[in-house]
Amino acid sequence: MTVPLEEMTRSLTAIVGPEYVRTELFERVNYADTSLPYDVEERDLPDVVVHPGSTEEVSQVLRYANQHGIPVTTYGSGTSLIFGTKPKHGGITLSTKRLTDLVIEEDYQWFESGAGVTIARVNTELEKRGYCLPINVGSRMQATIGGAVSVNTCGHLMDYIYGKPVSNVLGLEVVLPTGEIIRTGSKTIRRATGWDLARIFVGAEGILGVITRIRMAFYPKPETADTVGFFKTAEDIGRAFSVMLKKKLPPILDGEFASEKCCKVGYEAYGLDFPEGALAITQSMGRTSEEALANAREMERFFRAEGATESFVLEDPKVRAQVWGVRENAMRWGKEKGLKGYQAIEVNPPLPFLTQAITELNHITEGRDDLIGQTEAYLYGHIGASSLHCLFAFPYEWPIEKMKQVVREIWRLEKELNIKYDGVGGDWGQLPYRVPFYREKYGEVSYEIIRKMKQLFDPNNILNRGNLEGEE
Repeated sequence: MTVPLEEMTRSLTAIVGPEYVRTELFERVNYADTSLPYDVEERDLPDVVVHPGSTEEVSQVLRYANQHGIPVTTYGSGTSLIFGTKPKHGGITLSTKRLTDLVIEEDYQWFESGAGVTIARVNTELEKRGYCLPINVGSRMQATIGGAVSVNTCGHLMDYIYGKPVSNVLGLEVVLPTGEIIRTGSKTIRRATGWDLARIFVGAEGILGVITRIRMAFYPKPETADTVGFFKTAEDIGRAFSVMLKKKLPPILDGEFASEKCCKVGYEAYGLDFPEGALAITQSMGRTSEEALANAREMERFFRAEGATESFVLEDPKVRAQVWGVRENAMRWGKEKGLKGYQAIEVNPPLPFLTQAITELNHITEGRDDLIGQTEAYLYGHIGASSLHCLFAFPYEWPIEKMKQVVREIWRLEKELNIKYDGVGGDWGQLPYRVPFYREKYGEVSYEIIRKMKQLFDPNNILNRGNLEGEE
């Protein structure tokens, strides 16, 4: 960066106002920190954090940065588990937190929102009208709609119910790295055939442009009823879910599981006297509560037929909250028990390999002579979507270099497992930590196409520099 900080601050202040340009250390650390187990380092800090309040201000910031070759890192809420919001080359961190307008057009059957609106807020406003948002990520209270669309994640939901965001985004407003503003899509619920630039930016993880506004379809909110199944092992759950779709049961909205170790810690935390082993939870849906309950009871029968030691519909609100708490806090159990640092992975095997992958992950630390062998592993995930998460917990007292080494080993392990089982990253995106996986799975020609697209949209490589390169 060749522009003196004082000059850059003055220029950005002229665009967004003095209140929205921050250079103090606390703000710079806050907008560079991630859930990585070690503290953010000075070389990873932005020089300045800027909070534009409109698409036009985003455009002016990017135009200025592009003219002067200043790197720009985009930041929604910082909940990404692939760490694309961590600056790699200083410069400007551009926050979308002020892009928070939300308009629900019930007559059109879509909503428009700024990229900084939280997923929880969108869903709350839709539910008041009897609708739902087809995105449900674990960090929904903080995560932004712009971040979810940029990564193309639907979170915990079954992909085949509503699809990924790319299936539901009707249009985008995007600022290119050079400052131009483009608008894509249409206002009809029929998505365009052929070329639709919205599909290029959805899932591009912020390397081609800054999404500032989203137009997205919503759906009638279904009635739901939940079923829990207790199994002796996580592998038993895998066997059940690997055949569930072939049984042609009523589609479920969500299917989750927690392994034996997660359940043991969770039961202790809640004081629950549930059967030992692993648990699975499904969320059945219907147009009426009676239909949802009938579908949930069919899942109960299915679980019993597939070897569950116990299964029932969660009709008691308190028990329902406790059971979901065991699953939803699985990451927390791993990282807080004994005050642990942690790093999680995501493996998405095809259904025929689901049980095999669960078996391997459930014993992944055994007999290893690397640092992974010194960690504790907690297995859980969105098993209805064949999405397995494994959290590796380790002492905070480890030196930083040792933590960095185990994080590298864990990402390398994730790559090896997804290659072995022909899986993908279905929740968190690809950049930057999964670049080696992407290049090995899809080949250098595919990676080169993306690199050339990046060069076309961002000739000076200012936007989220280092992410496509796979820099940590």
